[in-house]
Amino acid sequence: MTDDRFSSEPPTVVRLRQYSRAEQEEILGPGEDPYGVAYTGLTFLPKEIHFGIRAADGRLVAHTGLLPVPLTVGGVDLEAIGVGGVCVAPGRRGGGLAQAVVGAALDHGRSLGFRYALLFCRPPLAPFYRGLGFREVAEEVTVEQPQGRLAVMPLRTMWRPLAEGAGWPEGPVRLRSLPI
Repeated sequence: MTDDRFSSEPPTVVRLRQYSRAEQEEILGPGEDPYGVAYTGLTFLPKEIHFGIRAADGRLVAHTGLLPVPLTVGGVDLEAIGVGGVCVAPGRRGGGLAQAVVGAALDHGRSLGFRYALLFCRPPLAPFYRGLGFREVAEEVTVEQPQGRLAVMPLRTMWRPLAEGAGWPEGPVRLRSLPI
């Protein structure tokens, strides 16, 4: 098997028809908490739109998912494209695959007319997302949970403009759904 991790060819990102637990395990291997967020105790929504990168042998090695999410920011209702499920196979990290698959997903969100992208991440990943143009939300973020419960998001909340001149409104943020 050739190691095309640092190939001079840009990776080819494709839209995936599905992304199930089997595809996730193809990238990350088996495990109960592949994203390291179980400690939050939160219930997350599955993504609806999926992008991936396959190795030369056809194995899925990277993924990003998207889902439109309703928000209220500083009393203003808006919708963003939620980005989540970002992962790269451990042996393939460092070759630009996450950047490529997230970039393709953001381009798709932009083509759908979204002005903002939103994601939640563990603090050690915030510098990576800042490098992709995301900015941290300074205000407290509240998300819905089952049985109508509200929870304060313990992960970093980050946003990125997808439209020219799209500035983030000031004020507290409420995700009017389960988190992505």
